[in-house]
Amino acid sequence: MKKLLCIIGIIFATMMSTTAFAEMFSFQSVLGVNDISDIQSAVIVGDNGKCADIEQEDLQQWLNVYWNFQGYEPVILPQSNNGYYYIKLWNKDKTKSYVVNANSGILVGRYGEPSKSHGEVKENYLWYFPYIGNARNALYTENSILQTKYLYEGYNLRDVTSDDVAVVPEDNIFSSDGASDWAKEEMQKAAACNLLPIDFTNEYTRSITRKEFCDLIYRLTATEFNPIADSRKGQQDAIKHVIAERQLEDKISEVSYSDCDDEKIKFLSGAGIIYGMDDGTFAPDDNITREQAAAILYRTAGFLGNKTIVEPNGTTFDMEN
Repeated sequence: MKKLLCIIGIIFATMMSTTAFAEMFSFQSVLGVNDISDIQSAVIVGDNGKCADIEQEDLQQWLNVYWNFQGYEPVILPQSNNGYYYIKLWNKDKTKSYVVNANSGILVGRYGEPSKSHGEVKENYLWYFPYIGNARNALYTENSILQTKYLYEGYNLRDVTSDDVAVVPEDNIFSSDGASDWAKEEMQKAAACNLLPIDFTNEYTRSITRKEFCDLIYRLTATEFNPIADSRKGQQDAIKHVIAERQLEDKISEVSYSDCDDEKIKFLSGAGIIYGMDDGTFAPDDNITREQAAAILYRTAGFLGNKTIVEPNGTTFDMEN
């Protein structure tokens, strides 16, 4: 229930809206490196306490492929380790290091202040991963070449030292600038609990639409069933399991709005969490009212099995939309 209260704090404190976060980033911009020559050495580190220094020729080949890749996208993931090996890069005098995981993911910092929820401390992180598509296969191929030569075949293999360990960045990337002061703490909690999409992190005081509110509820539902689901494919997979478990396939297939064909809205409608308008529309771009938001949150709590909200005597809620 704490997660639900957390999201209530965000929504009713700020009634924020979204701006699409479709921008792709280059490898060097994610690292914050201007020139390829700034990377002078590297080590590949396995999960068995062994690692290997990468030869300059191999490092340059690997860097050339990564340097030309322009398709990194931000992903929120509640894990600080994502892969069974990683490549650690250094600048010339080893005063600065960068870590690229086996799946080419790059961890850049925390996303929200660590917060207690469901009896444990929740931590969340901002990663950059290659955009899902064939272009990323070139990165995976280069990783595989290094993995085979150095970790499988044992070239230059040695024991891991303290210098080789990947250090988790402690900087909190999430910003609540522009929000009301009394809402900021709840927003930090929501980010740490994996409830706040990165494309919701600006224009905090502008009204939120019905569709945007549904995006938040969809994310809340996904993370309630799978707390470590990432903000990309992980949450979609979590919802697929929910659909199968609750046997919602037929109900979702029957959902039809004349002005909206959004899969998240279809799921929430099939789950009985949201409803449309009397004229058969959903009005996704209309600003949501506080009454509508409260009704949706109430139904969400019931769907998640946390229905602890008591209806005041004599009060009738408009549960239609």
